[in-house]
Amino acid sequence: MPEVIDWLPDERGHAVLARVENLVSNLGGELGRHAGSLLDRHGYRPVNDADGPHSNPLGHPLFELPIWLATSGQLEPRIDERALVDICEASLFGYLSVRAEDDYFDGAWEDPGAAMILSGVFRARHHALLAPLVTDRRFWVRYEDLWRGYGEAMLVERDLHRAAARYERDDFDRVLNRSQPLEIPGDAVLVMTGRWEMVDRFARMVRHINTATQLFDDFIDAPDDLESGNLTWMVRRLGGLDGGRALRRGMISGWDDVVAEIRLESDAAAEIADDLGVVNVRRWVASRQSVIDRAAGRMFGILFGEGESGESAGLAR
Repeated sequence: MPEVIDWLPDERGHAVLARVENLVSNLGGELGRHAGSLLDRHGYRPVNDADGPHSNPLGHPLFELPIWLATSGQLEPRIDERALVDICEASLFGYLSVRAEDDYFDGAWEDPGAAMILSGVFRARHHALLAPLVTDRRFWVRYEDLWRGYGEAMLVERDLHRAAARYERDDFDRVLNRSQPLEIPGDAVLVMTGRWEMVDRFARMVRHINTATQLFDDFIDAPDDLESGNLTWMVRRLGGLDGGRALRRGMISGWDDVVAEIRLESDAAAEIADDLGVVNVRRWVASRQSVIDRAAGRMFGILFGEGESGESAGLAR
């Protein structure tokens, strides 16, 4: 982990994971088995050492965003502690519903039908946690728009991954709508604390965070994506349509440009966060960039044959 860890969501993150574990245990039967498999696959189990996706600066800030907004000096009064944990839990269940569907499209489920059922259960929990807390219609109009945009982006992405499809940067930006529901828990905090006028700036901040995250993930995953026929914009940009060797050359020559774009997006997010008074974002960005910089050294080791051929998962460790 990087030295700068001020952004960690403290004990609330572990409280949420314990709640999720309890809910999954109570599901029982086939539904519980598939839910447990999803949690195991993505590392969302209760841990005691703050080591997991929920505390990884390369991951999505599922708990951090609502916590930062709720505890920021600009946002008074602070919301009730239990309500804040409920919002964090809603954030994770919304994300898990997306992960279930994303894994379905990636062929990761032994029973693909179960993925759709489980996603519905998780989305219902996401909604049920937020409904008692937020009554403002503006939030729910935005909530519906964000999930509708997510669905459209998922379907658009499937079509774009075909070899014959045109896939340019503007298409990549459209596909990013699939990650925008990440803002929903923060939107809930904003409306509950009487700061709805901040929502558009907050949405732009989240967009920059999502863009930086996706650029890094798609770069790291490019070899595996090419092998599986998942022809992302990054695979195409790096020359992957001409085969694995061309992709490897593109990764070596293109890394600096990708890192520069990630920095620009991260800095833009931090600037908006400063304007909103959410000081933790800048520290979190610094932690993330530190990990990315170290990943560069590992990447070149792998690409130049110091690691196993085609191994990409270890780059971000």
